[in-house]
Formats: sequence, C-alpha cells, structure tokens
Amino acid sequence: MKHIAIAIAALSLAAHAWGARASANPPAICAASGPDSPAELHRDWIMTGWERDAGDPEFNFRNDLARWYDFSATDLSLFDDFDPELRVRTTADDYGKVWHALVPKFKSVHHKITEQPHAVAVGPGYSHSALEFVFEVTPKQGDAMHLVSRTSILWRCTPAGWKIYKEHNSARPTTAAAWRDAR
Repeated sequence: MKHIAIAIAALSLAAHAWGARASANPPAICAASGPDSPAELHRDWIMTGWERDAGDPEFNFRNDLARWYDFSATDLSLFDDFDPELRVRTTADDYGKVWHALVPKFKSVHHKITEQPHAVAVGPGYSHSALEFVFEVTPKQGDAMHLVSRTSILWRCTPAGWKIYKEHNSARPTTAAAWRDAR
C-alpha cells in the first residue's frame, strides 16, 4: 500500500510539473487554411522562396527563406539530393550552407508546380504536405538544366506559425519539353 501511495504522489507531482510547463508555453495556434496554412506555405516556399531571376540580389538563405525555416531549432531533418554530401542537416543554417555553395552559380531558377500540394494534419501541432514541380536552372555558365522534383515537408506549429521540421526533396532530369509544357 505504501508503494502505491508513493507512486500516486509521484504521478501527481509529475502531472503538476507538466501542467505548469504547458501553461508557461501554451501551444501555438497555426492556420489550417488560407495563406498561412501548410499547403499555401508549401506552394509559396517553392514559387517565392526558391524562385530566382537574373539580376536578383545576392542569395541569402536566412533572409530569403526565413518565412519557412526555424533558424532556432536544432532538431530538424532537412535533405535535398542537390547536396553534394547527401547529408541530412539538423539546422536551417547548416542546410543553408548547401545552397550558399550552389545558388550563386545560377543565373536563374524557375519553377512550375505539376502536382498541387495538399496538407494532412498528422497530430497536434504537425501537418504534412507534398508537391511535385518541374524547374529550369540556368547556370551563369553552360546550358539550362531541366528537372522534376518531389518534395515532402512535415510542418511544425511554432509561436511564429508553421515552420519546416522535416523536409525531403528528390529531383531527376527531365526534358526542356516537359518544362515548357508544364502548367
């Protein structure tokens, strides 16, 4: 009986401590629809965040993509097969290093979404979206490249809104005609 009383007391203290932490950090409320929802953010992430025109200001991952990435988090999982090291990056700043080595070599990058994103809530504070797009990368030297990519993002609700928590992008070459004909 004494052990049961101790267990109940311990559970009660743990519940009280957890409740105090939860009330000190209330859960963020993130949009399920509209411009700040995961599907719209995913669309904007590719069509605004990664779109580059010739003559654009110098690429700055942190400034250009702050709307979508949480630069304070250290538990991320960010992967793109454009990364020459093919590593999963656990911070947005580390992931940005991949792009700071590549994007300055591009004159322009243009995208067309071929499969619109839809988001599915996967639990309190998380949502998943996937989309497919074709893109044309025109390097500063050489011929344009055409690729098709599928991207999968797990979004985490933060006090600043939805931010990318887990990201996986895989691309493969396609034809100029596939790029041209995409809508």
